[in-house]
Amino acid sequence: MRVGVLGGSFDPPHVGHLRMARLAMAQLGLDRVLFVPCFSQPLKDTPPLVSPFHRSAMLALAVAGKPAWAVDFRELERGGRSYTAITLESLRTQYSKDAFFLIMGSDSLASFDQWQRSQDILAMAQIAVVPRGGKREASSTWGGARVHILRAAPLNISSTTLRDMLALGRSIEGMVPKAVMSYIVRQELYAAPGGRRERRSV
Repeated sequence: MRVGVLGGSFDPPHVGHLRMARLAMAQLGLDRVLFVPCFSQPLKDTPPLVSPFHRSAMLALAVAGKPAWAVDFRELERGGRSYTAITLESLRTQYSKDAFFLIMGSDSLASFDQWQRSQDILAMAQIAVVPRGGKREASSTWGGARVHILRAAPLNISSTTLRDMLALGRSIEGMVPKAVMSYIVRQELYAAPGGRRERRSV
């Protein structure tokens, strides 16, 4: 099988994440996409704003009803800093016959040389990049490895922007799946100031 791996904080998951998965499936002929919520991103100074429980719940709602998409919890279960190389090693051990494609935005590729064991990652998975500016290219290379640049129209959306909007009381309707929006409202996530009104259910 050809399996896409899309990691991130998903704090919250939004339509941009789902679009990345759809683009990768359509243009690379993927059979599955695994959404992998991290416990803590090594290149970020601050942890995700809401708990792993809520991020997992929102992500599960976002991919519900899509048989080819699944949430993989191994980074949350492992805890600590979430390193892609370790995650890919674990996936390759479990699914030894599958070919893996690491899906990321072009902003992540720009900092890829800072990732731990980046050369090992290139040996374990092909890289699929969604240009944030809608740039159209067939393919490129990074560190001698092939990088698939997916054809995409611009879609500038980020979880950071959505959190800021919610903290200001602004609507993000249409930027996240409806089920995720309902969950955010019901659980009072990301409310000002700084999301402190989150209901801690775990």
